[in-house]
Amino acid sequence: MTETPNRLYDLVFLIVPEKDEQGTAEVVEEFRKLLTDLGAVLEKDESIGRRRLAYQIRKKTEATYHNFLFRAGSKAVAELQRKMKLSENVLRYLTVRIDEELRHGQKIARKVKARPSRAIPASPEAMPVAAPVPAAPPVAVAEAVSAPETAPVAESAAAPAPVPAPEVAAAPEAPADAPAQPES
Repeated sequence: MTETPNRLYDLVFLIVPEKDEQGTAEVVEEFRKLLTDLGAVLEKDESIGRRRLAYQIRKKTEATYHNFLFRAGSKAVAELQRKMKLSENVLRYLTVRIDEELRHGQKIARKVKARPSRAIPASPEAMPVAAPVPAAPPVAVAEAVSAPETAPVAESAAAPAPVPAPEVAAAPEAPADAPAQPES
């Protein structure tokens, strides 16, 4: 019979708010001792602190959060969860196996090609507004090429030639002997 390998787990549990700091420390120590007795190796032991709950649990509106990151076998995790379920001091707990997620992330990272990061353009609100620049009059290419560099500025700033308006298709005219239609 083979024992499952030690896997990485993340456990967060909520301790009842009636416990003061010393009582909370005793509850955490009880589960820490249980884990080490079951052969688990604690990698992180962190108190997250007292927080307000998003919704009531057993008529409680706040709890003290605590987090364990540990390596253990499946039997140790099952026993730990059984004890937490029976404990009056624990409102909720959640154990997540994260080694599988880490392995999946590493697999994806190997398959994805390294790409240069894209420059993210600044939002239009963040960009400074520049004063509008008046449009320069169009200069014919032949004049620009043949104009000497010492030419006075007044000559190059001559009024632009008028641009013909685009032709608009006229409506077909009615024959002269047709009755006139009233305009609406």
